Amino acid sequence: MKLGIVGPQIPADMIARSVQEIDMQTEIHIFQGEKVKDCIHVVAECEKMCDAILFTGCAIESYVKEQYDLQKPYTSVEKSIISMSHAFLEMQKKNMELDAFSIDVVENQVLMDLLDAFDILARNIYSCSFQAGVEEQTYVDWHIQLQEEGKTNVALTGFMWVYRELIQKGYRVIYLGPTRAMVRVALERLQNAYALNQAEDAMIAVGILQLTNYERIDENYYTGMLKKADIEKQIIQFVKNVQGALFAYGMREYIVFCNAGGLGSKYQENRMLELQQEIAKTGIVLNIGIGMGVTAYKAEMNARKALEYTLKRAKKEIYLINGQDVLIGPMGRENKLLYEMISSDPKIQEIATKTGLGVNTVLKIMAIAKARKSYVFDAHELAECLDVTVRTAHRMIQKIMQSGMGKVYAKENAVSGGGRPKTWIEILFQENL
Repeated sequence: MKLGIVGPQIPADMIARSVQEIDMQTEIHIFQGEKVKDCIHVVAECEKMCDAILFTGCAIESYVKEQYDLQKPYTSVEKSIISMSHAFLEMQKKNMELDAFSIDVVENQVLMDLLDAFDILARNIYSCSFQAGVEEQTYVDWHIQLQEEGKTNVALTGFMWVYRELIQKGYRVIYLGPTRAMVRVALERLQNAYALNQAEDAMIAVGILQLTNYERIDENYYTGMLKKADIEKQIIQFVKNVQGALFAYGMREYIVFCNAGGLGSKYQENRMLELQQEIAKTGIVLNIGIGMGVTAYKAEMNARKALEYTLKRAKKEIYLINGQDVLIGPMGRENKLLYEMISSDPKIQEIATKTGLGVNTVLKIMAIAKARKSYVFDAHELAECLDVTVRTAHRMIQKIMQSGMGKVYAKENAVSGGGRPKTWIEILFQENL
């Protein structure tokens, strides 16, 4: 993994040394920004060069997230009780009282836990956690004012720039630097996020693009054909950009197959919105459903469900269902919906109770059956649709039959050579709604 460390030079060097001691296989690159706002200028370069980003502090991470759309996995090295304990030890060496100091960045709950552990009564302790948009100079002025008024003996800061300013001005200050323990925690968190990101990108993605009102505006045969040819050029160019495969399905529908990274990124989300807008200029509404899964079949089923949800909304929108069956959308909006495909419908709950299947499984079977326009399955088909073993599918079918919510639809004639003949059952969930 190529790791980019973003932040002031000194803490970045400290973190880099710890990372090398923890995991010598990690390739490290440092992108320097001495003040919080400086870091925004190096993030783009960091993302181009590296697989993941480690910010030297939570203040930088918070600010960058507000100003920049991060695509790579990221986290920050948090200021912990260990950092503060080191500061307390240093204060004791210098014969400073432990109950008269000012501290920034660190959350109040962390501070309170430490005071409790050291049995310290908060006589003159002033805390100011990070606030987005507040300049480092404001923290400098705050620390100085408290020392000038005799309320505190020392400033504890998580900002390297604040530390330097206070040192230069002759004030007492201790820097809350990154500890190896917290670097280890942050690195493990980042490695997990990177692995998950890799797994998601390795998934298959399917996009279903549907020209919703194509027949209605096709007043003239030749005019309609020319308009459709122009639309198809735009769709083909989009598919080329995502390095996908395109298949026409009837007169109004196109199916795109590619990896999840091709259709799941923020950049491609914007490209799809632009494609919708361009096609809308011709008077045609393009709706898009995106699905992801470990198999092409699962991805296409999720795409069908996402498109179905889009069409129900009767708007020009894009929805996505990921590999964990979570519906996300509408894309391109800050207030996207994001929820699992669950139901509180009492009739669905009743079906689940009678069959002994989970609510989510019942919903999956119904969604798949609706998409394929058939509630008839054999064990192998059901296993493939639900991404389970055939043995598990047999048990599900047995439960459905025993509950009275399934009936035999057809049986395969026995043939010589042995083996169990196939049995197709019709699932009757729809009749019980």
